[in-house]
Amino acid sequence: MKRILVTLAILGFSAPAFAQAADFSAVDSDQNGALSWEEVAVAMPETSEDAFRSADVDGSGDLSAEEYAAVSGQ
Repeated sequence: MKRILVTLAILGFSAPAFAQAADFSAVDSDQNGALSWEEVAVAMPETSEDAFRSADVDGSGDLSAEEYAAVSGQ
């Protein structure tokens, strides 16, 4: 339960960085179904790498569509 609350808190702080987020498929330039830091940095230069890492809940190094939706409101 504590881990879930910490994760939700982190996502709450990350959300403003993704507030003007583009559609997932538009950001996923290589169309592999995941967003790399490089793809996010190009599409949304105002997003910090720390915000990206916070949004990467599973620690894969990429954002899944679900992780992206959670922080972008899409």
